[in-house]
Amino acid sequence: MKHVVYKFFSIGAHEKEEKWLNEMSAKGMVLTDVMGLRYVFEQGTPGEYIYRLELLNYLPSHAESIAYVKFMEDMGIEYVGSCLRWVYFRKQAQDGVFEIYSDIESKIKHLKRITWLANLVSSFSFCMAIIYLWEAWNQYSVYSDWLARGFSGDDNYISPFIWGIMFIVFIAMFQIFIIPVRRSLRRLKTERKLRE
Repeated sequence: MKHVVYKFFSIGAHEKEEKWLNEMSAKGMVLTDVMGLRYVFEQGTPGEYIYRLELLNYLPSHAESIAYVKFMEDMGIEYVGSCLRWVYFRKQAQDGVFEIYSDIESKIKHLKRITWLANLVSSFSFCMAIIYLWEAWNQYSVYSDWLARGFSGDDNYISPFIWGIMFIVFIAMFQIFIIPVRRSLRRLKTERKLRE
């Protein structure tokens, strides 16, 4: 029997998402499909699988990503699904510990990919905010000029202003969501220095 759960995890909460998926597995819920906020589970044996998430360099349809997923499957790791560049893997718990990143350097590279993606989205949103706020300013200038001359006009500056503010709020939220990843990255870099 299928069980669908809708749950939100931010880009910086992939470890929490992994933990939740493994808690669901401990209850006998086997992940069969994922799409954004939608998780599809089927009833199975409690604790049968261990789940891990990874942000790929490219979309799963890219040749390099396909080769990587095939490599993981050759290692006995099952590909469950993907959401954009995030892929969901699982392995039988009876096969032992399942970690995608076995050393500090690979963990650092993964966290840097996540941070880079967050910064890319924030940069795009910043550009959009500037464009909308500039348009709002230009529309306001025309509107106030018309009013000063005694003409009536439409207050067309409000809509681009709201969009500009929404993009700024989106940037702030995205940067807040990525804080746990940045902390983990700093911790791992410190740990790497101590080992050297």
